[in-house]
Amino acid sequence: MTAPATTDHSNGLRAEGHAERRRKLRAAAGLLPLILWQLIFFVIPVILLLVISFWRTRSYRMVPDFTFANYVAVFTNGAIWRALLLSVQTALFVTVACALLAFPIAYFIAKKAGRLKGLLLIAVIAPFWISIVMRVAAWRLLLGENGVVNQALISIGLIEYPLGFLLYSPVATSIGLIYAYLPLYVLPLYASIDAIEDNWIAAAKDLNAGPLRAFWEVTLPLSLPGLIVGAVFCFIFGLGEFVTPALLGGGKQLMVSQIIQDQFQRRLDWPAGAAIAIVLLLIVFLLLALSMRWFRKASGEKL
Repeated sequence: MTAPATTDHSNGLRAEGHAERRRKLRAAAGLLPLILWQLIFFVIPVILLLVISFWRTRSYRMVPDFTFANYVAVFTNGAIWRALLLSVQTALFVTVACALLAFPIAYFIAKKAGRLKGLLLIAVIAPFWISIVMRVAAWRLLLGENGVVNQALISIGLIEYPLGFLLYSPVATSIGLIYAYLPLYVLPLYASIDAIEDNWIAAAKDLNAGPLRAFWEVTLPLSLPGLIVGAVFCFIFGLGEFVTPALLGGGKQLMVSQIIQDQFQRRLDWPAGAAIAIVLLLIVFLLLALSMRWFRKASGEKL
């Protein structure tokens, strides 16, 4: 009686092992299209970009001659540093502005909108249904010297002459980026705020916490995941944005994406452009790593 029972148990373990392997194979097969997509359209291009960044350019031709000169130029060229600094400053300003604007919007949708919640969420994402080029072009019509904003200010007597700094300036670039990326901040922030139970806020008020203290000690800490995700989205996208600075910035002050485009298209110095792009990519990866580290700490995972 013992031998058959042992055999049945072994067969059962083997069957479970086969079933587990089949589940893993099905999961791997499901991930295969995503893996191939990332490999073909991200990993391989980045590797090629990295290789090219160590080459030289002679007579507008790439020469596979290993050198660190392109990376030395990234850290010693004043124009590149100014563009990178402007990009970081603009991305930081846009991130802070989006946070300040997104929080009341997300809070209202999550806690006060009621039956209008779904409609308001659709309104938040509706701008993404329109091409970014068309949206930025619309801001050119609004911010120009003969645009809607200047004409409205003149008509109500606040200014006598059009404000020239509203278009083709860092101000215009910042306005366009805030408009473009505000929905990316609202959505994760809405998800965090919507997960906060009203009973938790009520409990804080029962413990004699005023509205401001309840917000500071309950709502804001529990909203931090959405704030961090939105900040990462806005900063990374703002740091590498090209279309908005190109159409609204006017070329007076170049951001790093425009420097990269200039190296590739006008100067035909692909290795130099690749080196700048790799440095920018490393900055993005560093920000992602820091944000993931924060999330792991916040969730109590072991690092």
